[in-house]
Amino acid sequence: MLQNILIRNIAIANNIEIDWSPGMTSISGETGAGKSILLNSLSLALGDRADSTIVRHGESRAEVVATFNVGRIPAALKWLKERDLDNTDECILRRTISSEGRSRAFINGQPVPLAELKTLGEFLIDIHSQHAHQSLLRSDTHLRLLDEYAGLTPLRQTVKEAWLAWQGLERKYAQLRQNADEKAARIQLLQYQCEELANLALAPGEVEELDTEFKRMSKSESLLRGAHAAESILNGDDEPTAVAALKAVLHELKCLDDPSDSLKSAYSLIESALIQTQEAGHDLQIYIESFDFDDERRFLVEDRLNTIHELARKHAVASENLHDHYYQLDAELNELTDSDAASETLAEEVELRKKHYFAAAKKLSAKRKQHAKSFEKEVIEKLSQLAMPGAKFNVAFEEQPKQASNGIDAVEFHISLNPGQPLQPLAKVASGGELSRVSLAIQVICAEHTTIPTLVFDEVDVGISGATAEIVGHMLRSVGAQGQVICVTHLPQVAALGHNHCIVKKQHTESQTTTNIVRLDSEQRISEIARMLGGIDITAQTRAHAEEMLRSHSQAH
Repeated sequence: MLQNILIRNIAIANNIEIDWSPGMTSISGETGAGKSILLNSLSLALGDRADSTIVRHGESRAEVVATFNVGRIPAALKWLKERDLDNTDECILRRTISSEGRSRAFINGQPVPLAELKTLGEFLIDIHSQHAHQSLLRSDTHLRLLDEYAGLTPLRQTVKEAWLAWQGLERKYAQLRQNADEKAARIQLLQYQCEELANLALAPGEVEELDTEFKRMSKSESLLRGAHAAESILNGDDEPTAVAALKAVLHELKCLDDPSDSLKSAYSLIESALIQTQEAGHDLQIYIESFDFDDERRFLVEDRLNTIHELARKHAVASENLHDHYYQLDAELNELTDSDAASETLAEEVELRKKHYFAAAKKLSAKRKQHAKSFEKEVIEKLSQLAMPGAKFNVAFEEQPKQASNGIDAVEFHISLNPGQPLQPLAKVASGGELSRVSLAIQVICAEHTTIPTLVFDEVDVGISGATAEIVGHMLRSVGAQGQVICVTHLPQVAALGHNHCIVKKQHTESQTTTNIVRLDSEQRISEIARMLGGIDITAQTRAHAEEMLRSHSQAH
């Protein structure tokens, strides 16, 4: 139930706060007083779109805060708990809109996406527009209204989920089938490429190792010649060598009889050089001995490298990446090969999802047809009360040519307004005034069967008057007695039947115009009903009539 609404800086509403009570609350006011601001603000709190034009001129931000008691709304409590947004039985929806057009939404103080606000709002409140009769001209509305009346919204959601699951897999399977030829060609290519690379049997790092070996073998003669020359200089047999020279220097220095430090240092350094030169010569001998002029090995290495480089060019990858490339192709081949089996499994899953959808859709269809009869009966009864006693009403079923997310049924309301006339589609028969009364009858019936505790009726009594208006008031009061009804009306017969009454007033000063919502006490309510009855000039007779209307309704209920 709606407990409180706070409206700040929306259009000409400066600062409005009002508490709401159970039962039926009538809202009246002169044309242009700002009744639409209340409904627009409530819609904003429930997640409707908004732009910066709604922000009061000169202000930086508009705000709406709606407080609900959700203690008796299990669906809302469950939804809040699943998202860790529950806050005992009180739920606060808050919406802000900046003058630059930025919008933010909050549930119990936690920021949420706007879609979350809208989803939660569907559990809390249902707004019946004054233009609802226009939607009756569309047959897609008829199916929704029947489902609301029959309380089939959860089952309809189950059908929708089954439909989405089926269609999602169906699209995936169709894509697989469409790509079957392309996939077969790709598998054939991959099999050839993988076989070719598998035969190569390239080891990790082999390319680098072969390349290093081949380069060394290619310049082995020049390397050996240079090594021999260097070794001969160090420690040759024929000519004076570096080792012999160093030994001679040491011999000469040793023969000198001088304790000089510099001489000692020189001797030590040359002695060290001799040792290192001898070691270098030894290493050069090992290096020279390591050369093996194996022409066959050189040919094998060269041929292996040529084969590797040729395959690398063929696959458009670097030779050193050819090993990893093979494993990538092999993984893709395995995945595509496995997908054939997956495709068969997917086809079975598609068929299973299809069966689930039709099972749920047929169950929904049966429930619709079951409740359609009582719906027809109640509509006819309500139309009779609304001064259309000869009307006949029928819910016509056809099977949809294509299955859809709302099931397998196509539904259209047929009506006959006069005895002897055949039933025809509603859009072809009813005039504007008749259509508004049919719409009102259906809306009231749906409201009587809804689980949503708060219902808003926005001037749904347009086009009726007199005794019919009073009947409408009784209908709305009866619905309100079971929960909460907020009814914006211009008819005194309807307003007088409210358990509570509020008035929307516009106020002017030299600098600004504002609107406000005021709860009326008994005397104020008499004055407002009298204004609605008599216009600007309220006579004593008009006031007495208003007082009598209110007294008779309070005694009757």
